[in-house]
Amino acid sequence: MTITMLVSARTFRRRSRLLVLVLIGIAVFLVHRYQAAFDVVNVHLPGQALSREWWPHAGAGTQGGLLADVSNATLGFQQIFVVSLPTRTDRSDAMVLAASLTGLQLTFSAGVDGQAVQDRVLPADSAGQPIPTGNKGSWRAHMNVLRQIIERNLTTALIMEDDIDWDARLKTQMGLFARATQVYGQPERGSGKTTLARRHTPPFGKAKNEKREDLRQQNKMLRKGQQAPSPQVHQHVATADAEKYTQKQHDVALTEAPAFVPATMSPYGDDWDVLWLGHCGTEFPASPPSPAKRPDSAAPADGKEGGPMSAPAQLSLLRVTMSDDTTVPRPADLRPHPYALPDRLGELYPPQTRVVHAASGTLCTQAYAVSQRGARKLLYQFGLASFTTGFDLMLRDWCDGMYRQGPGTTPRRKREAVNNGRKEHGSDKSKGQEEPLPQCLTVQPPLFSHYLTAKESNSDIAAQGGGFLHKTGSQYVRLSVQQNLRRLVNGAGVQGLKDQWPSEVVKPADGA
Repeated sequence: MTITMLVSARTFRRRSRLLVLVLIGIAVFLVHRYQAAFDVVNVHLPGQALSREWWPHAGAGTQGGLLADVSNATLGFQQIFVVSLPTRTDRSDAMVLAASLTGLQLTFSAGVDGQAVQDRVLPADSAGQPIPTGNKGSWRAHMNVLRQIIERNLTTALIMEDDIDWDARLKTQMGLFARATQVYGQPERGSGKTTLARRHTPPFGKAKNEKREDLRQQNKMLRKGQQAPSPQVHQHVATADAEKYTQKQHDVALTEAPAFVPATMSPYGDDWDVLWLGHCGTEFPASPPSPAKRPDSAAPADGKEGGPMSAPAQLSLLRVTMSDDTTVPRPADLRPHPYALPDRLGELYPPQTRVVHAASGTLCTQAYAVSQRGARKLLYQFGLASFTTGFDLMLRDWCDGMYRQGPGTTPRRKREAVNNGRKEHGSDKSKGQEEPLPQCLTVQPPLFSHYLTAKESNSDIAAQGGGFLHKTGSQYVRLSVQQNLRRLVNGAGVQGLKDQWPSEVVKPADGA
């Protein structure tokens, strides 16, 4: 009996020690896993740490879970790809150095010489189209990256071109952008699957029960002293006045956004196809959208398979705003190239405001992220179905919903939808189903920008601004990594970096 009690006591002590060790191990793992959540707004550079002071609402950009992954070496994506011609070692050297100094890890994907792309590999609708050789090479290079993402089953990936620039505080910016994209596209808490973006997508109040309730309220007899409800401001608004009339109701500040269900797939949300992070110009979504066809659209709007349709889809009017962002240049400096007109962002919003919204009319693929779902859609649409112009122009129209197929998207399919409606329900449901609108988000000002060097023939395709710009630097980026490479390599901190677009112009002293 005594021996049995001793054995039981020893076993109990061993199990207790084992349990304590297991609990300590779990605690260490949790601390290591979520420690990065507090570093999203503290990006470390040699000799200097970025404090929270530049962003007074820093708490809005920090959250545990997936948002913490934004501070890792791939910005919360599974991989960062850089499309670069093997012969452009000057660009790849600069990109590797810039990434190393800002804590990023890059994977290079070989660019393609357009002369090596045979016409027989192009989609059928490319026949007879005046596609420049450079566009063919760029198209194939982007298709190759998309194919890698699909083959490796990557959940998300960021695709960069090799002549871009970013701010030394990029991880801080991306942390706030991730918070804004979740506010935009994640379901609101307590609302089922309804997202903030859906609430701000015309026509407003889509559900039949909401329309029925509105009708009931309008026909309801007023009691004594009761005022009639105001008419909905979204109805019967002229196209020219729509944005000015309604937009204030669709602006949501990041710090005042309603609670949402945290994402489980990506720090940037669970339901997106493309995040357009680097561009040379974008538009705010309009309400209602203009049906006019763009002069540089990918193909005639004749309803042919693969080509864009005649009327773009209605995008959400929601804009998630981030104020007091000192990484944003002053309004007069917000332009895609030195000879362009200032962006409307500076006209519509106070200085130091960054805005996240649906991509519309976006140009240049300097940096964009894709989900696995988005990569599959893009490889089908532009690798197999259609290729008629520059990849960025096709991606622009795709994000605007101009490649969807379904009832009402073309005159032919509109007739098909009417005919199918006359048949018995359930006879052929697939013909009456409209393809979902691509989920593309962008940000103004962009977080990545084209970097101009002092060399001739900067771009292997076509330089923004006509190719006659003789200057160095990048638009939209204040603490340029590329322009500060020498300072960063020699250990300079944030305070020692050159600001390309200072908020205030420092006048030289007398006699200087």
